[in-house]
Amino acid sequence: MSDWHSQAACRGTDPEIFYSDQPEQMSQAMQLCRACPVRGACLDTAMAHREFDGIWGGVPEAQRRRVFRREDRQRRRQQRAA
Repeated sequence: MSDWHSQAACRGTDPEIFYSDQPEQMSQAMQLCRACPVRGACLDTAMAHREFDGIWGGVPEAQRRRVFRREDRQRRRQQRAA
């Protein structure tokens, strides 16, 4: 477990709220993230490991998926140009 986990605002929270499709649970997860002192480290971890599911660092999966798709397109363009 990374050092940032022990400082996370969600420490001790049921992780299911971060993977729920229920608006009230998603809202609760996002609210926890907004106040989290290690939000950046959490998001960095999700991006580095290409975590497709859940809310990480206050960023929902749909938003991260868009970033991943953009990165994939850019990588393919660079490969074709090489």
